[in-house]
Amino acid sequence: MRIKISDYVDVRLKAHALGLNAPTGLAILPRNIAEATTADELLHESSAIALRSLFRQHNIEETRIEKEGQKIPVLQENEFSLILPIIFVSASLLSQNPHALAIALNIIANYATDFFKCIPGSKKVVLDIVVENKSGRGSKRLHYEGPREGLEETEKMARKVFDD
Repeated sequence: MRIKISDYVDVRLKAHALGLNAPTGLAILPRNIAEATTADELLHESSAIALRSLFRQHNIEETRIEKEGQKIPVLQENEFSLILPIIFVSASLLSQNPHALAIALNIIANYATDFFKCIPGSKKVVLDIVVENKSGRGSKRLHYEGPREGLEETEKMARKVFDD
């Protein structure tokens, strides 16, 4: 299991620069939002569709960065890793609803369990969580690669990043 923490772009400013909705609360971000120079370059992980559906089923509110009627293409990679979309967590969400991230990560962990049910051998989950700091200005990225069981560590690390 490996968790790496690094600086990340200001997601709200980047969304605005790309002509997207600024995320509030919990949001699924395209894989390349930090590097994209136009909205046409953006790509979602294929798992973003499933996570959005699961979040809706569990009444987890998600802020869509896409404007109404706008579609971001989905990238399908065929390997035995579960590459999840980037999850954005705003400072206001962590302050006002501290359990929302834990619930979202539990849904993701259950999805990973189902995803790997019939796959033999080693199973790797790749997840990036972008956490805004308490002031709402500036973000850190937590990059996780490892087994599904290690996902609960990402919540602890996200809280630490938020509190620091």
